[in-house]
Amino acid sequence: MTETAPVRTALTVEATGLVKRYGRTAAVDGIDLAVGPGVLGLLGPNGAGKTTLLRMLSTVLAPDSGSLRLLGRDPGVPQERVEVRRRLGYLPQNPRLYPSFTPLELVDYVAVLKEHTDVAWRRRECTRVLESVGMGDRMHHRIRTLSGGMQQRVALAAALLGSPELLLLDEPATGLDPEQRLELRSLLATSAQRGTVVLSTHNTGEVAALCHRVAVMREGRVWFLGTPAELIATAEGRVWESEDPDPTALRTWMTAAGTYRHIGAPPAGADLVAATLDDGYLLVSAGHQ
Repeated sequence: MTETAPVRTALTVEATGLVKRYGRTAAVDGIDLAVGPGVLGLLGPNGAGKTTLLRMLSTVLAPDSGSLRLLGRDPGVPQERVEVRRRLGYLPQNPRLYPSFTPLELVDYVAVLKEHTDVAWRRRECTRVLESVGMGDRMHHRIRTLSGGMQQRVALAAALLGSPELLLLDEPATGLDPEQRLELRSLLATSAQRGTVVLSTHNTGEVAALCHRVAVMREGRVWFLGTPAELIATAEGRVWESEDPDPTALRTWMTAAGTYRHIGAPPAGADLVAATLDDGYLLVSAGHQ
C-alpha cells in the first residue's frame, strides 16, 4: 500500500532544460523536472538516460547546459555544491566498495568525506544505518567476505547516512531477496517522510507499492510525469485479451493462464481488461500515449 505523501511543498529538485552529451549522443536531452517531498520513481528502458540524470542530481556530473537547483542551492557554485553534498545520499547502480574495509569502516569513511567531525556521533550514526539495513551483525567483517546482496546493503547504509534530505538510488534492490526488498520499501517510505527519494528501477511493482509520482524516460527525455494512477489511466481502454496473438497490437505476450494479452488500439468487439502500471509503462516507453 502506498504511503500518503508528505504535506510539505518546497521543491527539492528544480531542473530546466537539462542536457548532458557524450559525443554526439544526448544522454539527457532538455529535461524539465520539479520534485518535492515524497518518492519519485524513474522508469525507462536501458539507455533512456536515468543513470545520467541521477549522476547529475548527485553532483557527480555537471550538466552541459540548462539550470539545476538542489535543496534550494546551485550545485554549479563550489561552496553551494559542498552544502548539497552534505545533505544528499547517493547509491550508484554499481557501487564500488573497498574490499579490505569493514562495513563500519566504509560508512565511517563516507561520514568523514561529508565532513562530520564528531567521532562519537559518527560511531552512533554508522551503527544505526548498518543496523537499519540488517548488517549490524556483519559490520566488523571484511567487505570482500560478504555476498553481493550484503555489499549492496552496505552501500545503501552509506547512502542513508545522516538522514539525507535528498536520497538518490539507482537500482537499489539489485541482489536483494524478496524479504530484503520489503525491508527496503519500509526504509524508503520512512526516508520520504523526512525529504525526497528519487528511485531509478526497472521494477514497476516497486513503483506501484512505494512511489507517489513516476517519471517515464525515453531517449533522454521525460515522456510522462504524474502519479502511478495517472500512468495506469493512459492504458485504460487499450488493453485486451484473446485466445490467439493479435498482429495489430503494439505489444503482445502470453499470460500464465495461456491467453494472450495485448496493448494498443483494440479491434471491434475486443475483450477489454483493466489496465495495470505495466501496461501504461509499456505504452509510454514505446512512444505511444
